[in-house]
Amino acid sequence: MPTNTSTNDRPGIVLFVHGALADERVWQEHIGLFRGEQEASAVTLRHFGVHGDRDQGEFGLNTHADDLAGELARLAVHGPVHVVAWSYGADVALNAVVRHPGRAASLLVYEPGYPGCLSEEEMHVFGRDAGAMFGPIFALVGDGLIPQAVEALVDKSAGRMGYFAAQPEAVRNQQLENGHTLRRQLHQQETPDLGVARLAEIDIPLTVAWGEDSRPLFRAVSVGVARAVPGARVHPVDRANHMLPVESPRRFVDIVRQHLGA
Repeated sequence: MPTNTSTNDRPGIVLFVHGALADERVWQEHIGLFRGEQEASAVTLRHFGVHGDRDQGEFGLNTHADDLAGELARLAVHGPVHVVAWSYGADVALNAVVRHPGRAASLLVYEPGYPGCLSEEEMHVFGRDAGAMFGPIFALVGDGLIPQAVEALVDKSAGRMGYFAAQPEAVRNQQLENGHTLRRQLHQQETPDLGVARLAEIDIPLTVAWGEDSRPLFRAVSVGVARAVPGARVHPVDRANHMLPVESPRRFVDIVRQHLGA
């Protein structure tokens, strides 16, 4: 069982970690919703952001986890850090807390995607859905059609064709500006240890949330992570898909509030 069973001993800092095709800008509305209530900030992982296409060394779940652990150590001098992470960022955050115990006070992950903790049967479900989702994206990136690959990834993440085009222009532009990360992300070589045994070592309060309308691969990994971590809280979200943090910041912040108050 987690040795720290309460997230509200001290106010601390909420640190948001973005997913693919994003950077710290995706969290600006969320941070604003906490103004006057809770200190909050966001991080941009290396290679992401407007200038992220510059040479910044390695790209992968271990490199990003170590970078995040460094940011947690920097922020921890101001109080406990409560990490809120989405999608690829959720995998990074889980990897950071197992590689660097004691850096985070608590963790909320929304729909991680790395399948290290899945059973053989669950891997069959994951594999079928991952092939349907990422097969066309690999082809588009291979052909150098990055804007089309960005659109396809957003549509497939949401589970609905036309989702990308229906988003506000500012959101679409941010996703396109991070399109340069796709080739690196699809071909990264780093392999994290996020199996059942390592996840079972997590001893901080953890909430795993997922959308009930999300793709099978995201739901499978979310359920698997929650099962592997002793004492993990689960938060299925009705009428929600993988894009919930972007689609409804207010609703997502309410989930964060529930995590912090648990």
